[in-house]
Amino acid sequence: MYLTSLFRGIVLLITLLLASSATGQEQLSDGPYHISFGREVIFGGTAVVSGGLAIILQNNLDRNQPFLSELNVAAYEQINGFDRLGSIESMGNARKFSDYSLYTSVALPALLFTNERMRGDFTTIGLLYLESLTITAGLTSLSKSAFARPRPYVYGPEWNPEDPLKSGDRAAFVSGHTSLTATGAFFFARVLSDYYPDSKLKPYAWGLAVTLPALTGYLRVKGGRHYPTDVIGGYLLGAAVGYFVPVLHRKEILGRNAKFNIGPTGACLSLKL
Repeated sequence: MYLTSLFRGIVLLITLLLASSATGQEQLSDGPYHISFGREVIFGGTAVVSGGLAIILQNNLDRNQPFLSELNVAAYEQINGFDRLGSIESMGNARKFSDYSLYTSVALPALLFTNERMRGDFTTIGLLYLESLTITAGLTSLSKSAFARPRPYVYGPEWNPEDPLKSGDRAAFVSGHTSLTATGAFFFARVLSDYYPDSKLKPYAWGLAVTLPALTGYLRVKGGRHYPTDVIGGYLLGAAVGYFVPVLHRKEILGRNAKFNIGPTGACLSLKL
């Protein structure tokens, strides 16, 4: 799921990047953000590299599918006490509701475009959001493939010990639902705050940003898909990306008089005083 979404996002990201470069929209906007080709290559490259490494590792996992008895942690009792606070069985509709909260959060930034000013910066905001989603998806997929942590349900009574563990069964850390939910929610709150720092909606936006991924993580644990540390890691990863991608594009961070160039000998930052 995450790798497919990652590369679909990269295609859209490149399209928006080329469109913004061709029209020079970022130079005409009075919004708080500034984009440049060289800098966006760095952000996009982070997603591509992490996603590429994840694919290599996942292919290796697909070729080697061990049985539960062959793992270093072959019994639920061997897991640390904190993570055993979770569940090895799905509780009610927890998994289904976690899907709903994910979809809600990922779509949340679309509300920004109901505002005329932000709608005028559609290309810039859309580019930043795609960068955020693809970076989160890439790093999440890389973490899942690198740690190959078995999901809680494989220790449950419904799991057949004679079944080999596929790559999806060993993708607990970090929680992708939680990381992507946090990215969408924190991006929404950060962008709204940057465009309208005195808005009365800010406390509600940040309250939603904090609680929505926490709810998603809780549901993933109750659904037997993740341990508490998985959702904590996903929360921190997604929140950091959703928050800092807009921040690092602020004009006061890297303004119109700053240029970021990539050449055959490396990258350089130049300032016009």
